[in-house]
Amino acid sequence: MSQVHRAGTAAVLLLTASVVLSGFATASGVAPRRAALPTPGTASQVAALVAASSKIEQLPSPLVPLLQNVGYDNAANYYPVVRKGCSGTTECVFGDKSSTTTVVLFGDSHAAMWLPPLIYDAKHLSFRLVLLWFTGCPAASLTVWNPSQHGIDKGCDAWRSQSTTDIKKLAPSLVLLSDRTTAVDGSTGKIIANAAWRAGMEHTISALAGPQVKVAVIGDITALTNEVPQCLAANANKIQNCSSPNPNPGFKTHVADEKAAAKAEHAPYVNPQSWLCTKKCSPVVGNMVVYYDTLHASATYAEYLSLLFEAAIKPLLPAG
Repeated sequence: MSQVHRAGTAAVLLLTASVVLSGFATASGVAPRRAALPTPGTASQVAALVAASSKIEQLPSPLVPLLQNVGYDNAANYYPVVRKGCSGTTECVFGDKSSTTTVVLFGDSHAAMWLPPLIYDAKHLSFRLVLLWFTGCPAASLTVWNPSQHGIDKGCDAWRSQSTTDIKKLAPSLVLLSDRTTAVDGSTGKIIANAAWRAGMEHTISALAGPQVKVAVIGDITALTNEVPQCLAANANKIQNCSSPNPNPGFKTHVADEKAAAKAEHAPYVNPQSWLCTKKCSPVVGNMVVYYDTLHASATYAEYLSLLFEAAIKPLLPAG
């Protein structure tokens, strides 16, 4: 077996472990006391920090969050109500709850990871934000494999169907779809084909869009090869050992398929890739840890992107 093949196999096995625990899995023990989330950066500030990120070799001081807290730095640590998933349209509601403008954030843990910036935007733009998420269950209409159950995830199909019905009854102004697109297995236990993913996303967009309801897709982020907390701890003076190329050739993704589906359905596509990575994804941008594992943006860094999300979604909201 070649070194390249061995490295690729190891990366897939590591990511598979992350997928099994995807959602809000954390390091063992009790979650640390929540730190204050950062002041959001402007577009120029984010661009400058990302451009310089691949040159960072030593862990900055102060590091945000602290290295021992990186594995806990997800949305559920700040908003505990979302930890086990959100079903129905009254369970996980944020922002201006009295607003007549409602935005739904719908998908798997990659939808939930964008909760911090969207709560910021909901307060700033005075809309009600409803989160619907189910671990390992994409918004795209696809039957997926549950590795922990060694079978298809029937709960995902049922949850997505009910959530679609609930969203239609709610009649929001905007629905934001967000999925993990890396190494997702379908009903046969094998990675989902490109055409099937695109068709599944087109189906969901079509099912939810209406004359008064806009649907937009938030694109996925690049998966890293190494678990960030452990890798940074072992490479404090060479943190680029923990970076990954963008895109990461070690993993199959459906980023292009979601973008194509959005285009086919005339749905806006919000692409966050350049907000995190250049041609390389550094685990640290500025003094902030960008990912809390291999797959998910940290709550700290997600919050830092609030103004960029605001600029992307504000034009999609009703005037006034």
